[in-house]
Amino acid sequence: METEKPRARISEAKLQKKSVKFQAENEKIIELEAVYEDSLPTGSTLGTVVGFHGSPGSHNDFKYVRDKLDSMGIRFIGINYPGYEGQQHGNPEHQNFTNSLLDELQIEGKIIFVGHSRGCENALQTAVGRPAHGLVLINPTGFRHHKGIRPVYRLEYLDYLYGILPSFMGNAMMLGIYKAIGFKVQTGEEAINAMRSAMRMSLEDQIAFIEKLNQKNTKKLIVFGGNDHLVEEEIVLEKLEKHDGLDHFRFEDGVSEEEKLKVMDSFTGNKLGASVFVAKDTHFQNKSQADLVATVCKKMLEV
Repeated sequence: METEKPRARISEAKLQKKSVKFQAENEKIIELEAVYEDSLPTGSTLGTVVGFHGSPGSHNDFKYVRDKLDSMGIRFIGINYPGYEGQQHGNPEHQNFTNSLLDELQIEGKIIFVGHSRGCENALQTAVGRPAHGLVLINPTGFRHHKGIRPVYRLEYLDYLYGILPSFMGNAMMLGIYKAIGFKVQTGEEAINAMRSAMRMSLEDQIAFIEKLNQKNTKKLIVFGGNDHLVEEEIVLEKLEKHDGLDHFRFEDGVSEEEKLKVMDSFTGNKLGASVFVAKDTHFQNKSQADLVATVCKKMLEV
């Protein structure tokens, strides 16, 4: 009987800190120390991939993708959205924070913005507002409420209840709920912030940004799975209809090397990119399709 091969060790994230200022939705100026991942602070001659995590989430959402990018010599920056008292957790604040951090970093060369789940909205908006060589959306949310946040009144009630309970009770409640449904959170504060962020997505307001991006001829990859417990396939398909010029691929279980070559061909010349559906994949293609995502990023940067 063959012994199981040892799993390759994922390298540790290289965390950095930088002081940033940005405007909250209540118009207050927030100054804080941003913590982010930067795999190559000195830069890469090939280019940079910037990751936007989901809710809950962190730079670690992309550790499998980043590990592949490391071997390719491509710089990865993983943004961590902060939590603080009075934050609204909507895209205006997320974008103000993102822009402030990216302005401070002054990244040179080609940039690809990558989002996972909730973070896809901010990856999209950033790709519209800043020079973007490419955009990758992994298990994106759509234009209407998906099953992971329905019914919305349930989330609104939890938010109300958290606000009237003593802090220790509210935090214990939220931590218990999020752990019970399988989310990796460390504190009740992290859980409530993640829920509020999910409640305050842009949804159909993304359409205007997609239309603007279509005019920029930015290379795009969208990957999603048929066994996603949070976002329905039909909701992602509605989103795909708004993206111009994508070749669509449907696979049953994983993507073979031969199939990967066909996907890569969608990024040659004047072609704009591809959408890839894998029927047996879950909401976490940032792990299962890390090799495909990293390979496409390399292809985008080489074009």
